[in-house]
Amino acid sequence: MNCKSLLCSFICIYFFYSPISLSAGVQETVKIKQLARSDKWLALLHFNSQSDNQQSYVDDTDFFLEKDGAIDPLKELVATISALKSDSSVQCKFPARTSFILDNISSLHSKVKPLTCSKYIDWRSQLNTSSVVLVFAATQLNSPSSMYGHTFLRFDPDNIKQNSTYLSYALNFGATVPDGDDGFLYAARGLTGGYPGNFAANPYFEKIKEYNKLENRDLWEYKLNLNVDEIDLMLAHIWELQGINFDYYFFDENCSFRLLELLDVARPGLFLANQFPVTAMPLDTVRVVEEANLIDHIHYRPSILTELEAQLDLLSPQQRDLVYQLAQDIEVLNKTVFTSLAIEQQQIIVDSAYRYLRYQNTFNGRPKAVTRRSFLLLKRLNQHPRKLSVTIDRPIRPDNGHKTTMLGVSTGRNVEDNFVEFNFRGSYHDLLDPIGGYYQGMSLNMLNVMLRAYDDGDIKLEKFELLDIVSLSSRNRFFSPWSWKANVSLEQQWTVDKEILITQGTAGRGLSFNFLDNSHFFTFATARIEVNHKLVDKIALAPGLQLGLLHYWSKASLMIDVEHYQFLFDQTMRSQFNIQQSFELGTNHSLRLSAQFHRVKGKKYNPDYFDEFSLEYRHYF
Repeated sequence: MNCKSLLCSFICIYFFYSPISLSAGVQETVKIKQLARSDKWLALLHFNSQSDNQQSYVDDTDFFLEKDGAIDPLKELVATISALKSDSSVQCKFPARTSFILDNISSLHSKVKPLTCSKYIDWRSQLNTSSVVLVFAATQLNSPSSMYGHTFLRFDPDNIKQNSTYLSYALNFGATVPDGDDGFLYAARGLTGGYPGNFAANPYFEKIKEYNKLENRDLWEYKLNLNVDEIDLMLAHIWELQGINFDYYFFDENCSFRLLELLDVARPGLFLANQFPVTAMPLDTVRVVEEANLIDHIHYRPSILTELEAQLDLLSPQQRDLVYQLAQDIEVLNKTVFTSLAIEQQQIIVDSAYRYLRYQNTFNGRPKAVTRRSFLLLKRLNQHPRKLSVTIDRPIRPDNGHKTTMLGVSTGRNVEDNFVEFNFRGSYHDLLDPIGGYYQGMSLNMLNVMLRAYDDGDIKLEKFELLDIVSLSSRNRFFSPWSWKANVSLEQQWTVDKEILITQGTAGRGLSFNFLDNSHFFTFATARIEVNHKLVDKIALAPGLQLGLLHYWSKASLMIDVEHYQFLFDQTMRSQFNIQQSFELGTNHSLRLSAQFHRVKGKKYNPDYFDEFSLEYRHYF
């Protein structure tokens, strides 16, 4: 072949093949740019796809193959494609990304050498997942990290029974907290992203032990209607997140927010995580999952404390006395007062005493004497084997209660002035809010702002409440928890014939009793520290006492309480008597009547008496 023939051949090849190759390359480039903006790819990289500010929520550089991958999804996609061509092991590190890319760019199949990822296959086989359940662990006020509840995912194998989930695995996202971090340091670092957070999978029975038994928290299990392909993609992405750290924030980038991101991966286009730009309360995230029609079935798993209390409620006062005595002394089994009862009654008393001892052992270790009594009681139960069935009425679901943000408007009169007040609360629930879906005697409020406008045009910040917690844990002969309260706020306070804005912090510990059904009689010993330039000491300490009654009806609640404080070294005394009545107008609407009567007495005062009345409408959203 001469030079002329070679030149002709080259020209033919160029004109006939180059345009095709060029066209294919342009098409692939356009395709890659489109994929980089797709909801699924952005979800896999944890980008907010509806935000102009492109920034991944992942804070770990090990998650990205490109140095700018956390801010540029296109560069990360190009880097992933390049890595798949040059390094087969990338398939095993990023199975979800690999699946997404190969499903959408068919030309890459010939350029990416298939690799068997044995560790990933073994992990998937171990999970053996056919369905996914979202689990909500109810509020636990005595645990700072669990005050708002907690959510995690459960992965179930085929043919699982509702109450036999020991083969299931739970996926939890939580903060890694060093030993010794508690109190203020724990709160400060948790609020500012000072802890790394990561995913961890454990057998579900460990979660039942942790939440249902150790912390006495009811569990609500929401089975999701994800299909096989969606579950497969979610699990593949979870594998990609093993060992990856996120900055953990209590109120937004927390356990619930991370789970919403996983659901956005499984079913792109839901944008669940995008609905929480400021805070992500676990209870609110359950609601958006329901609103997205992801829930197929709901199961309620009561805690061992709920079960025990339900069983004790079935007994007469005399039978409850026998339960308590039997838990203390096994010889009660031989006393006439016990042996004269019918076998069925004996069995439920023995079973209740056994459950009570098991409950105590959860917190007190396993003392030999208690362990022996438990064994003897179990032996007695086996002598007359009968299945004792205790029906526990399923309460109103937490996600069916009122929503957690509140806006209120009220009108009233203070001293000699009429006023209109606007009240905004960031979260969550107070003692008089509609009770359905919440626990009685529980109050947890953060970021509560009250602005008040008077007749004369004067506008004041009446209160800025950073934190308000009240836990009324009722005591009886079986259970003896402490009640407690804490409050930190700026508030208007009547001082030397004038209202001024002061800073205060109050804490208290006390007792609560249920002498009547749905009623809480409570008392607190309190301490208040106040920064007030009108007092003799600008920073003053005041011990105090509070007594009160809280009663619930189905659609209304009433609280009556009296507080008294005596400031040290200042001779100032404050007393306040409060009556509040709340009426539920609907799940997310209520009306509240309030009356307050104040008395202030001190060295610079004539005895000052003043009162305040108000009527408030509240909307929860």
